[in-house]
Amino acid sequence: MSDLQVTRDKLSDWLSRAGTLPRGAVTDVCVELEIETTTSNMVFVTVAYSAEAPADLPRRLVVKSPLTPPTLSDGSGEVQFYRQLAGTIGTPPLVRCLAAIEDSDTTTIVLEDLRATHDHPPWPLPLSQTHCKLALDSLAGIHAQWWEAPTLGHTVGKFHTPESLTKMVPGITAHLPAFIDALGDALTVEDRNLYERVFSSSLKPWMRLTDQRALTVIHGDAHAWNFLFPRSGEGAAFLLDWQLWHLDVGARDLAFLMLHWYPNRRRELERPLMRHYYEQLLAHGLSDYAFDELWLDYRRCAVRNLTLPIIFWNRGMKPEGWWHRLQSALAAYRDLAGDELL
Repeated sequence: MSDLQVTRDKLSDWLSRAGTLPRGAVTDVCVELEIETTTSNMVFVTVAYSAEAPADLPRRLVVKSPLTPPTLSDGSGEVQFYRQLAGTIGTPPLVRCLAAIEDSDTTTIVLEDLRATHDHPPWPLPLSQTHCKLALDSLAGIHAQWWEAPTLGHTVGKFHTPESLTKMVPGITAHLPAFIDALGDALTVEDRNLYERVFSSSLKPWMRLTDQRALTVIHGDAHAWNFLFPRSGEGAAFLLDWQLWHLDVGARDLAFLMLHWYPNRRRELERPLMRHYYEQLLAHGLSDYAFDELWLDYRRCAVRNLTLPIIFWNRGMKPEGWWHRLQSALAAYRDLAGDELL
């Protein structure tokens, strides 16, 4: 049960303040489902509007209130994403946002509820190749739109500096000794040595971000279950949960998506899917970024995935939430010759 209370007066106020409801009001709210996740409260509702309201307003909505500010993004957060970037990106690949309200003590996002026509992939099965391509199509469109945009680092997001990276990465890996101790012999000597080798290095895979070439707006949490796919099999995929958006190489989203795959599937599909993504970038007009550059950025991002199990463990996530990611990250590091990139 969520603590988020959605009433017709509140919903009318949110939509009115956002400019989505310039006239009329919400006359009825029926709560269909309430969910509290580790990051947000969500309430799914069906609403009715007065006759004066715009005719194109959806009747099925989801109201979302993040529990805490994000800790992995540049601090802009999901509300600012929908207020600042979403209108430019459009729908699809974004779900239509009807309000993104920031008050002194809380934030509220109102989105169209697409469950009648779209669905998440079934847990824990991996995405089909068709769904993979739809996901990459959505990511490539967003990445291409913001690719080396002049607003990056000024009005949109923040660029990393050597100082910010040497603070951020050691801040995560300060937990590495406790992480290794907690795992005991569940982590092999070879794996412990690998971790110690990576994080005692000069962190070159992370320092790539000090070069602004090919940087863009990325999702930052692009796992399979943050996509909605059309039930009919026709149409585009939508991308949800933008609380961790930030500036990075586009390959970061791809490496995170494939982190959740077992090694055999990743080995079989990663290069063909990277080709598909690259072709989509070319179709969007990008011509000064070679496939070999993309592949190198992807390999660097696979190295960077090694921080994620430490983060999840330190946040108290149960092992079933991060153990397979640890094993997948280690396998990818070896398959992609991560030592060459240190």
